[in-house]
Amino acid sequence: MRALKERFISHINYFFSVPALLWQVLFLWLPLLFVVIASMMTRNSGLTFSFYTTLLTGAHARVIFRSLTLALFNACLCLLVAYPVAYFISFRTERWKNIFVFLLTLPFWVNFLVHVYAWFFILERDGLLNRFLLSLRIISEPLHVVNSVFAVSLVMFQVYLPFMILPLYVIFEKFDLRLIEASLDLGADRRQTFRKITFPLTLSGAKLGFFLVLGMSFGEFIIPQLLNGSKSLFVGTLISDYFVVSREFSVGSAFTCLSALVLGALMIVCLFIFKALERSAREW
Repeated sequence: MRALKERFISHINYFFSVPALLWQVLFLWLPLLFVVIASMMTRNSGLTFSFYTTLLTGAHARVIFRSLTLALFNACLCLLVAYPVAYFISFRTERWKNIFVFLLTLPFWVNFLVHVYAWFFILERDGLLNRFLLSLRIISEPLHVVNSVFAVSLVMFQVYLPFMILPLYVIFEKFDLRLIEASLDLGADRRQTFRKITFPLTLSGAKLGFFLVLGMSFGEFIIPQLLNGSKSLFVGTLISDYFVVSREFSVGSAFTCLSALVLGALMIVCLFIFKALERSAREW
């Protein structure tokens, strides 16, 4: 009995992780399994791959490519902006660090739809942006910004930027500043210190934020649905149309699985790129 009690105490962390594991299985892996089964099953003929063959068209390929391009662009843009912001908050704002972190988490307090609809007041024909540009006489007539890919990209950048900054901020907070001091004391300048020490040791946070933003941007459907005006389809909007509008559950499930495979392939390519960056950072 004593041995069993000691074993329980030594593995107590695993017992506390059981509810989270059950939650993940019930609400992530089981729904995914149902989607995979629905994409290959019919009521009459049983197992079939006909739903996948119907999706092998140029129109569906263009939808996936459009979503991949938008997601990759958004992830790269967020990374370029988030890295210096996280660096500044961690190393240059000793006094106001808590306030900046609070401002980063503040958007999560507001409903997602409120974020999107607020941009209508800025980007619409009589919105703040056009009024500002007209008052400065930069433009002679209002711009048609809403219902465009630019509007979708802009709002996605604003919405997902905190998801890139926070993982980088966590890595920067764990960074040992004595490494930078040692590098400077040994004769390296700040640029060499950043290349050889700061950048390689913080690349894990950049990788985490990049994949997080890439996956969410690829499957986003609310922002394209509201701000694109159905001018061009994206993966998220097409999946919602299959399930909600046309009620073609099997085709929608097949398209979901096919899109996930393409996204997984892109993530594998990006993973190799990050590994190459890590190797090149060590060799600089």
